Amino acid sequence: MTELHPLLLVVAGHDPSGAGLDADRDAARELPFEFAGVITADTQQDDRGVRSIGARAPRQWLLEAFTHVLRDVRAVKFGLLPGAEHVRAACDLVRALRERHGADFPVVVDPVLAASSGGRFLDADGVRALKRELLPLRVVLTPNLDELAELTGRDARELARALDPRLAAARDLLAQGASAVIAKGGHGAEDPVRDLVARADGRFQWHLHPRVKGGKIRGSGCRYATRLAARLGQGWTLEAAAEEAATHVSTQIAAAGER
Repeated sequence: MTELHPLLLVVAGHDPSGAGLDADRDAARELPFEFAGVITADTQQDDRGVRSIGARAPRQWLLEAFTHVLRDVRAVKFGLLPGAEHVRAACDLVRALRERHGADFPVVVDPVLAASSGGRFLDADGVRALKRELLPLRVVLTPNLDELAELTGRDARELARALDPRLAAARDLLAQGASAVIAKGGHGAEDPVRDLVARADGRFQWHLHPRVKGGKIRGSGCRYATRLAARLGQGWTLEAAAEEAATHVSTQIAAAGER
């Protein structure tokens, strides 16, 4: 059967409250891609925190993801990877995609470490595997400021207050092998929000956008990373893709406030 559209591959958790793969699919809805979602875990959470994770066996979801490798995949985005073995399975998938589609194949990683309402998704062993094994595969990392703090051992309050520590923290992760780090400023104190886009070659930009006081949406980080991956898969520059992803999420938040 002839493929009408190239493929956007998303490997992430399923959250019935609307985050995870549901948010990913929504972010990619009007883009010229076929969406292929691979579930790593079926989570159950509410406003009080994570009630269960329900992780699948890494080999199970990896074999499912491998069925897409030979197709016209343009980018992959990783969300929830609930443990070190899941991170290593993601590494195997990245290597297979790069071997098939080229060394510059876009890989975006949204480091889902904990739920915003409380509760862990990735334990200490998993965080170590992400930093030591996945980052060196030259991925684009999209942490919020809390995630940036945890991944670098820095003070989250300092990152929320000041910009220079954010750049220093991003450079810590770039030194460990990431090709780029986009530190989203939504958890910061500033208005307008400042997102940092930092590359391994030393270049960086601050992207400013208004702090939207609208409604609440589930999975804003999921949406951002998926939108970013899709635009990179279309050949956009990192900076242009990051700007569009931020605009998309802000628009969704504003629309939620109008409903």
